[in-house]
Amino acid sequence: MADVVDRLEAEIDRLIERHQALREECRRLREENRLLHRERGEVAAEVDRILARLEPLLD
Repeated sequence: MADVVDRLEAEIDRLIERHQALREECRRLREENRLLHRERGEVAAEVDRILARLEPLLD
């Protein structure tokens, strides 16, 4: 019986560690997503500025 309890405790510890690792990965990915979203907005604004300068030349 003690062997079963030891194995269950070890499995619980492993699952807790995995959960913590996944939470940290989730935090990292959220931050990366936030930065990419901001960068995408900056690139879109730059493209809009370039197009605004080109449009008069195309008329």
